[in-house]
Amino acid sequence: MSIPEAILVIYGEPPKAIATIDLRQLRVDEFLASRSLQPKSRKAYQADLRMFMDWCDLAWVDVSRRKVTQFKTFLLKERELALSSVNRVLRTLKSFYRWMLLSEYVVADPTIGIQQERLPDPMAKDLEDEEVLRIYEAIALSKMMLRDRALFSVLLHGLRAEEVCRLNVEDYVNGELVIKEAKWDSKGEVPLTKLGIQDLDAYLDWRMEQEGELLPDSPLFVSCSNRSQGKRLTYWGIRHVMDDLAEKTGIDLHSHRGRHTFATNLIVKYELDPSLAMELTRHRDVRSFRRYTNRKNKIAAKRAFLKAAERID
Repeated sequence: MSIPEAILVIYGEPPKAIATIDLRQLRVDEFLASRSLQPKSRKAYQADLRMFMDWCDLAWVDVSRRKVTQFKTFLLKERELALSSVNRVLRTLKSFYRWMLLSEYVVADPTIGIQQERLPDPMAKDLEDEEVLRIYEAIALSKMMLRDRALFSVLLHGLRAEEVCRLNVEDYVNGELVIKEAKWDSKGEVPLTKLGIQDLDAYLDWRMEQEGELLPDSPLFVSCSNRSQGKRLTYWGIRHVMDDLAEKTGIDLHSHRGRHTFATNLIVKYELDPSLAMELTRHRDVRSFRRYTNRKNKIAAKRAFLKAAERID
């Protein structure tokens, strides 16, 4: 009986390795679906976790604390990311592994004990009263004066640009703006000052003269450009308005400076308790609000010094 000729059989990668790769992204998708994230935040979370997966090919369950430490070093030394960016990626990874642990996909969290980089306390970038006055003067010369004045006044009440874009006419109720969708789920009501109410009412009266009755689900702020006349004002539309005002006034202006100004005024000018101020600004993190309380402490220290110096003199 003849012996058959030997045949060399080459198998592909083991199915286990393929399944592991698919399972990693599957867990990420499940994690993202479990959180109430805005599209922008979801994209950022996905990018942070993708950065780790591109760097490390281990299954989530096999990642050790040493591996996470090496990843942090990679972000700092090789990617040369800003410290704030490194901390953001680490926070995302920590949040993901907390969810993995609670979901019983892992028995240990390898991110425990991984320290974030120490950052200097951020400075409040509020507008001075004189700068606010100059901006209003520039708006008075704008073609869309009523719309732009109402827009700037609303931003000075601490709303983020994305929140302003989503506002509908029905969200303006009894002198308050109802924020139904917000970053970090920081929904709530924002009471307007008399000036804010006056500016918004004047703008809506003008809208009704132009369009007739405004439906409850109509956007509160609309574009006045030729290309998107009457459509919902977008984030980029707000940025265009701010950029135009910055050019006219010479002030470094962006929409978020209105939020900084609102928070600073609550703490410094109106001397509200920080916990009450945080309710109005809808801050969820005491650390991010610290820039405003630090500002108050510095001003109080200067006042105390000058008062003491007068007594000594």
